[in-house]
Formats: sequence, structure tokens, C-alpha cells
Amino acid sequence: MKIFVTFIALWIGLILQSTVFQIPPYNAIQPDFVLVGLVLVALMRGTKPALFLGLLLGLIQDVVFGSFIGLNAFALAVIAYFAAAAFAQFMHKNITITFLVTLCCSFIDVWLTFGFTRMFGVTAYSWIAVVYQSLEQMLINGILVLLLYPIAIKFLAISADNHYGKVPDGEG
Repeated sequence: MKIFVTFIALWIGLILQSTVFQIPPYNAIQPDFVLVGLVLVALMRGTKPALFLGLLLGLIQDVVFGSFIGLNAFALAVIAYFAAAAFAQFMHKNITITFLVTLCCSFIDVWLTFGFTRMFGVTAYSWIAVVYQSLEQMLINGILVLLLYPIAIKFLAISADNHYGKVPDGEG
């Protein structure tokens, strides 16, 4: 049930970033709610839910906004898996690690998207423009994850009983 609610929240984030943050004066910053949400899902829920949500939301982005199908689905799935794998290496998950992983994931997302669009010849950006865009996106997503981290801890965290194989009441 929490995965469905998380999907709805990420979908609302996708709608916000593609509508509200495209209108002046809000278009001066363009946060990537989906990417930050996937990093938080990877932190709290692990590899499989993050990978599934990344693939699904990336496919939705491709169908609605993309120039070709599969670019965002692949990029967000890779980002979600990378974030979950990075978090699996740490015993304690805290805001500092989450912030650093979000910065890395933002950088990888911009460069992965640029690399594939460059490979297929559908981009007009130079690599210098992408450097500036990736630095800007890292800053914006870093601030966004700092704002959303307390909410994610409250709503996405798995209870301690669930870590030891017990099924919470009403979910089994």
C-alpha cells in the first residue's frame, strides 16, 4: 500500500515539475521531484521498489514528454538502482549520505541523458552547457532532498519489526 501512495506522490511531483515549474517566475529553478523521490525511496525501501518506480515513472515521462521511448525509463531505473546500492553499503543512513548520493545521482542523470541524446544526435547542447546544467541541478536537488528528508523518514521508513521478517498487521 505504501508503494502505491509513493507512486502517487512521485506522480504528483512529476506533474508539478512539468507544469508549475515551467511557468515564469518559477521556471528559474527546476527541481527534479521524481529523481529526489526515487533517491528517498531507495534509501527507505531498497532496490526493488526504487527500481520498479524508476522504470515506471521514467516510462511515463518518456510517453508524455520524451523525444523517444526508453531514455528516461533507463536513466531513472539506473539512478534508482545506483542509489539503493550506494545506501546498502552504509550501516547508518543519515541526511549527509542522502545529500551526497542525491548530488551524485543528479550528476549521473544529467550526463546519462546528455550522453544518449548526443549518441543519437537529438541534442543541441554542448558539453559546457551540460556542465553548468549538471551543477545547477545538483544544487537544486540537494536543497530539495534536505527539505523532503524529514517527510520521507516519517512516511517511508520501514518499522523495526519488519526488518526481522515479521509482517506488520494488516499487510500480510
